[in-house]
Amino acid sequence: MKRWHHITGIFVVFYLAGCSNLQPVREFANASAELSGYTQLTNRFNTTYERERLYISGPVDVSAQANDKKRKEVYDDLLKIHGTATLYMQTLARLAGEDTYDLSGEINGIAGGIKAHPEFGISKTQVDAVANISNLISRWVTAGIQEKAVKEMIREGDASFQHLLDGMRNLVRLYAKTNENEKRTVLGFFEIELIYADTPKDKLLATLARIHEDSKRREYEQAQSFFLSAEQGIQKVSEGHTELLKHLDDLSGDDLKASLKALTKDIKSATKNVQMLNVS
Repeated sequence: MKRWHHITGIFVVFYLAGCSNLQPVREFANASAELSGYTQLTNRFNTTYERERLYISGPVDVSAQANDKKRKEVYDDLLKIHGTATLYMQTLARLAGEDTYDLSGEINGIAGGIKAHPEFGISKTQVDAVANISNLISRWVTAGIQEKAVKEMIREGDASFQHLLDGMRNLVRLYAKTNENEKRTVLGFFEIELIYADTPKDKLLATLARIHEDSKRREYEQAQSFFLSAEQGIQKVSEGHTELLKHLDDLSGDDLKASLKALTKDIKSATKNVQMLNVS
């Protein structure tokens, strides 16, 4: 019995050693998964009209409602895009030894794929990338902890995952552009209306309006910084996956560990900034 315990202990040591060697891979994948779920930004994009409708009327309002309808129609597919990226990185973390996630039910959330929406930058390339990544996740989501599986997933997934990240970067840029357009619409309203309200009898009203205008200006500036953080974070995820592919033959090497450690730190910083966005 003692001999059996001794042999079992040896296997446990080797198992834990194997897991610890892939710890930087797991940490990078976990951080990337957390960033990829930036639903705050997508939700803000989706609720653009709810904020701007108070400041517009006439033909401008009609056009804004048409744009709002388009955003609502594409919303579910937008969620699937970063849901797919998140689940891909969670699966990679699990293969590298992470047991935090129970992913068995998550695959249903991205089932069915997405449609192309050229006006939102979602091309056939992005549609195919989501489909390819979804198929890859389905294959590996129940796999055990093994370095070979990690390598195969990275090798097979890199091209499609990079296309997916390109699409996510383009979407964040679209969100930022929409935020700028909303900013010009709302602040333009104050600029015009305050001209007519700047009289002695309207002094209190004008003062309150300027306070509100200043608050909205800060809101849009802060939101823009969050979009920039998300884009930078996605770029770091892309660079990290490229590093993984480059070092497939030595996933526990010091060079890769150093690169992933720095990238993981940057991704966590970007995620922290993005999560500060208060959608209203």
